[in-house]
Amino acid sequence: MSAILTDFHASVFPVPPVQPDAGLDDLLKLRTALVLEHPLNQAVERATGKLFLMFELYADFVFDFTEYVCRLFMALRDEDMKSVIYENLIDELGLGSAKPSSWKTQHGELYRQFIHSLRLIESYRAMGIGQRIVTIERASKAISRRFYDAHAAIIADGDDRQSFAAFSTIECWVCDLYAFWRRSLKGMGCSYESLDMRTIDLHCICDAEHSTALDSPLRRKLSQSADALHRVRKGVVRGMVASEQLFSDIHRELA
Repeated sequence: MSAILTDFHASVFPVPPVQPDAGLDDLLKLRTALVLEHPLNQAVERATGKLFLMFELYADFVFDFTEYVCRLFMALRDEDMKSVIYENLIDELGLGSAKPSSWKTQHGELYRQFIHSLRLIESYRAMGIGQRIVTIERASKAISRRFYDAHAAIIADGDDRQSFAAFSTIECWVCDLYAFWRRSLKGMGCSYESLDMRTIDLHCICDAEHSTALDSPLRRKLSQSADALHRVRKGVVRGMVASEQLFSDIHRELA
């Protein structure tokens, strides 16, 4: 009897087909929320010394990013995804503008110039951070290594969808995070005259474009195989775990 009722129910009330990207939107939104709502941002918002120290601890993540993008580009086999990562890599190398190329426009170098200008301002020097710079730089390298080791493990699985989805979890929060940093610096009285903030302004613009460009291929790939959604979700989750760990590591060093 139950089987008959089940068949009758199915014929009268057909189950709607599951959309390929069902449940993906909420997960993609969480990529950004997980970082922007991290306690680290609350800790540095109105604490000048902690904000300056955070910039130092974040540095090696930036310096190592181009190498990671290059490794991802070399590992991907999917031409659609590879094309998007190539454009990202070109921008990272500072070759994406109409201006003559220069190694000083490489994104890691722009951040290095930002740090150099930061170390010169009086409020930074008054914090005594420079006296601990060797220890801080060592911590920055360790934090970066843990983050990129996590992404290297994802790439090593050889799943393009997973690797690409994990990468998307970085680009999606950078533009909002850098905008938050810019507001915080200005709120503390820092100006363009005292700080080289080109790296912050650049990422407020280009990473919004990168994030949009990354999500389009992700959605297109969902219909290409039965397990595509699972693989994309897995990459997003693993990428978010790495990002959360990155900011938790930095937050721990601020204590």
